[in-house]
Amino acid sequence: MINSANLRKSKTMNSLRKNEAIHFLEEENETKKLCAKDAMIKPILLSPEDNTEKILKKLKKEHINACIVVTKEKKFIGEITNNDIIKLFLQQVKCEPLVKILNHGYRREFLYKTAKEMINKHKSFVKTDTSINNIIKLMWKEEFEYIPVLNKKDQVVGVITPSSLINLLKDY
Repeated sequence: MINSANLRKSKTMNSLRKNEAIHFLEEENETKKLCAKDAMIKPILLSPEDNTEKILKKLKKEHINACIVVTKEKKFIGEITNNDIIKLFLQQVKCEPLVKILNHGYRREFLYKTAKEMINKHKSFVKTDTSINNIIKLMWKEEFEYIPVLNKKDQVVGVITPSSLINLLKDY
């Protein structure tokens, strides 16, 4: 038999659980309200005509590992990362013995590459109103180091990195 004291305890426990669940859901909803515009940082932009020397200077000056390549209208084309530069160096170093035989410097050829010739097509991007939860899932699933953020006109307005996500979420 259930006595009235046990019934009151049971109702109290259910009420507490319900209140905790509501509080938890409210907190989760707060996080879901966060979106890309809250976490994005200023992107470092390149034009397709920028040469490797300019790309290297921007990467070094800004202490970053990726630049976003855009059209004159700031429409997203792709990106160039430190790894792309390293790959290019490695390809040219492989050819160095031949370069020495032919007496032709590989640095000259390297410096004349343009962003358009080195670009990586990045199929993933987010809009300014994409939820943080979806961005985190995308970054985890695709193993991205950053994701470009586009506005309603499909112009690049920012970039999201793991660091920018951490900076946003550390207070939540």
